[in-house]
Amino acid sequence: MAEVRVLGEKISGITQGLREAVDLSIELRAQSSDSKEEVTKIWETFLKDFFGYVKQRSKEAKDNLLSGISWTRLKLF
Repeated sequence: MAEVRVLGEKISGITQGLREAVDLSIELRAQSSDSKEEVTKIWETFLKDFFGYVKQRSKEAKDNLLSGISWTRLKLF
């Protein structure tokens, strides 16, 4: 179970970094419309790369990493 603990620690560290990125994004978007567009492009690229990688690795492993996740429970929007 040590591996699961390591995974939790990695995700926790990544979460902190993402929160900092969100806060910085909000600050930058408030500065100008040019910044808004650039920040949006950065987030689009990140999300595309992230979900693309999850999809690719899930196919390779024949194990959908996102299966079992309830998007309703996440209440994203």
